Amino acid sequence: MEHRDEVEALRAEVSALRAELAEARTARDRERHLASGYRELFHGVPTAMVLTDGLGRFVDMNEAFVALLGYTLDDLRGRSSDEISHPDDLPVERPLVAALTRGARSFVEFEKRYRRKDGTWMWARLYTGVVRNEQGEIVASYGALKDAEEELSTTVTSVRAVEARNRALLDAVPDLLFVMSRDARFLDCKPARDVPLLVAPAQFLGRRLVDVFDTDWARRQADVIRDVAEDGEPRMDGYSVDTPDGSMHFEALYSRASTGEVVVAIRDITKRVQAEVERDRLAREVSAQVNELRLWKALADRAPDGISIVGLDGKLTYANAAFEDMIGRGPLVGTNVARLLATAEEARTIDTTLRSEGQYRGELVLLRGDRSQLSTHGVLFVMTNEDGTPASFGTIMRDRTEERRAEEERLLLREKLIEAQQKLIEELETPILPVAPGVLVMPLVGRVDSARAERLLGSLLEGTTAHGARVVILDITGVPVVDADVAEGLVRAARAVRLLGAETMLTGIGPLVARQLVAHAEEVSVLRPCSTLERAVAIAFGMSRRGSRPKAS
Repeated sequence: MEHRDEVEALRAEVSALRAELAEARTARDRERHLASGYRELFHGVPTAMVLTDGLGRFVDMNEAFVALLGYTLDDLRGRSSDEISHPDDLPVERPLVAALTRGARSFVEFEKRYRRKDGTWMWARLYTGVVRNEQGEIVASYGALKDAEEELSTTVTSVRAVEARNRALLDAVPDLLFVMSRDARFLDCKPARDVPLLVAPAQFLGRRLVDVFDTDWARRQADVIRDVAEDGEPRMDGYSVDTPDGSMHFEALYSRASTGEVVVAIRDITKRVQAEVERDRLAREVSAQVNELRLWKALADRAPDGISIVGLDGKLTYANAAFEDMIGRGPLVGTNVARLLATAEEARTIDTTLRSEGQYRGELVLLRGDRSQLSTHGVLFVMTNEDGTPASFGTIMRDRTEERRAEEERLLLREKLIEAQQKLIEELETPILPVAPGVLVMPLVGRVDSARAERLLGSLLEGTTAHGARVVILDITGVPVVDADVAEGLVRAARAVRLLGAETMLTGIGPLVARQLVAHAEEVSVLRPCSTLERAVAIAFGMSRRGSRPKAS
C-alpha cells in the first residue's frame, strides 16, 4: 500500500516536471523568436547601431554603423569604444556614462567625435543606454549614432530655406519696415518699392529719430514708439508729406517684436486717400443728383398734366396721379402703353416719328378705363443714357376736354361779339337821326358799295316806320365817289321811302358828286336836292308842319 502511494507521488512529480519543462521550452522559444526579431531590427534599421558588453567592448554593430565609420565587426570586436573616441571628448562623456551606470538616467544623449577607419574625425550624436540582468548588473550597452555634421548641414539648409522664405515674404510686403529701439533709434530698415525714403539709410541707421528729423512730428512718433515698447499695444498713425508732385499720404503701424524692439510698418496710402476723396466727391454728386431727382419726381407727382415714363419694352414704369386720373384707373405701372391708345395707327405714327426725330408732338386720343375716348395734346420724347443710347420714353399729356369747351365758348362769344360789332358798325355806317317830329337825317360817310347800300336801305325803312317820318334827309357830304351803284342805291332808298308815304331830300352835293349825278339824272330824279343840310332841315321842318311835299332848292 505504501509502495503504491509512493508511485503516485512520483507520477505527480514527473507530471509537474514535464509541465515546467514545457513552459521553459515555450519561454525559450519566445525569447529565441524575440531575440531574432530584435536582431533583424538591429541590423535592418538605417540608423547606425552598436552593441557593447558590460565592460564597454564592441560585441556587434549593424551595416549603417559600418557605413558611417568604415570599420567592420572584425576590426572592432573586443576593443573599447574609447579607442576610436577623441580624447578631448572623454571628460564630457564619462560623467554622463557614470550617471547611466548608477541608474540615475535611463539613457544619455551627447555629441562626440569618432575616428573613422581612414583616420579622419567626425562629429556624431550618440544616444546610449544599458541592459541589466535580474540582479541589476549591466550585461550590455547599446548606442545609436547620427552624423552630426549631416544633421547640422540639414539644419543649416532648413534654416537658410526658412530665411529665404522669410526674405521673400518681406520683399513681397509693400510696406517700408523699420526696426526701432525703445528710444526711437533706427536699428534696421527694409526698403519698399512704393514708399520713398526721405533720407538715405547711411544717414539714419544707428541714430535716433529726433536727431534725424528735429520736428514736432518726429517727437510725437518717438513718444508712440516708447509707449509701444513699454505696453506692447500696437498703434496706428498717419501723416502726409508735401512733394513737388503733390501731397503723399502714409499710414504707420507700430508693434512690439518678441525681442522687445518696435517694428514700424509704413504704407503709402496716397491712392487710397485719393480714391476716398473721389468716392466722397462722387457720393456728394450722387446725393445731389438723387435730391434733384426727388425734386423732379415731387414736381411730376403734383403736376396737373399727365406725366409718365415708358420703358423700351413699351411698358409704363412711372405714371403720376394726373395721368391715372385721365385714364380713369390705376395703378398703370406695368401696363403696355399701346393699350392706352385709341387706334393702332396712332401707335405706328408715334413709333415712326420717335425713331426718326426723337420726339412726337400732337393730338392723341386715349382710351379711358370705361373704354370712352379722351382727346389730349401729347409730347413724347426719347430719354437717353449718358452715352446717348435710348433708355426710356417720356410722355406729357394734357386733357383737351376743358380746353376745347373753353375754346367753343370763346368761339361762341367771339361770334356774338362780331355780331354785336357788326350791328354797331351797321348802325354807325347808317345812322338815323330824328331832328324834328316827322323829320329824319341820315348822314353818310365813306364809300357806298352794294352791300352797304342794302344795309342803308334796311335801316332807312326801319327808321322811317319807327319814327313815322314824313321827310328823310340823306346827307352825302362824306361820300367821296358817287358811281352807278351808289346812285342806284340812293334811288332805291328814295322810292322805298316814298312807298311808306315820306319824301327824300339829298344834301351835301359837291362839284365832283354833282357831275357824277348828272350822268344818272334820270335815276336820281326822285331825290329832292338841297344846297345845305341846314336849309334842308328847315324846309323839312316846315313841310312836316304843313303836311306838304318838299321842293327843290
